Amino acid sequence: MTEIKIDSKKANNPLFVFSCLMRGFSDLRRPAYRKYLIAPLLINMALYLGVFVSGWYYFSGFLTAIVPDWLSWLNWLIWPIFVIGFLMVGVFTFTILANILAAPFYSRLAIEAKQLSGTQGIIEASDHTVWMSMRSELKRLSYLGKFAIPLLLLFVIPGLNLLAPICWVLFAAWALCLEYMAYSFETEGLLFVDQRDQVKRARWGGLMFGGLVMIGMSIPIVNFVVPAAAIIGATIYRADIKVT
Repeated sequence: MTEIKIDSKKANNPLFVFSCLMRGFSDLRRPAYRKYLIAPLLINMALYLGVFVSGWYYFSGFLTAIVPDWLSWLNWLIWPIFVIGFLMVGVFTFTILANILAAPFYSRLAIEAKQLSGTQGIIEASDHTVWMSMRSELKRLSYLGKFAIPLLLLFVIPGLNLLAPICWVLFAAWALCLEYMAYSFETEGLLFVDQRDQVKRARWGGLMFGGLVMIGMSIPIVNFVVPAAAIIGATIYRADIKVT
């Protein structure tokens, strides 16, 4: 693979990273993007609401079964823990599943964003590029799973569980960065291993981008449009850090 030259200082600038994501949100209003947004939006809404309502229902039943009446006053403390846990773990797993289902639309959205940015060397959308995107998604899921399982185990190990939330937040930020940068890379024919290597060249910028996406994903209603905004923002980010 030909090495892509980037402006590392710009790529790791917090204000620049933030501005790219904000431009992604702003560009959602462009008419050219609308046909790629409706189906993913419906998928995100259905999955998020379904997972949250189901989790709320079953967790409520679980609490009723294990917490005796005389300790019911503890519910006010346990429910916030459930909500925080859902935001930390549920948002991550929900995002992966939603993106697998919406991959065909997001692939075409990234191509449209690349074309509007005037970037050269774009692979046109086809069944092959969509299949490539889905295969790359599965490889990324396998890679992230190798880290997610040990990190989740940290939550139940005394002492280490104090570090678990910090480790999980950093991991989730990295995962979301890889997730939403991927679509831009795939428009150039780059698969997961090459994508990961490219993102590592601006690791701090990637972590900041993923962290901002994670914050957006934790905000109700806003989280429905965050994926599309992140894909557009990532495309803008990659186009602007390249050195020609």
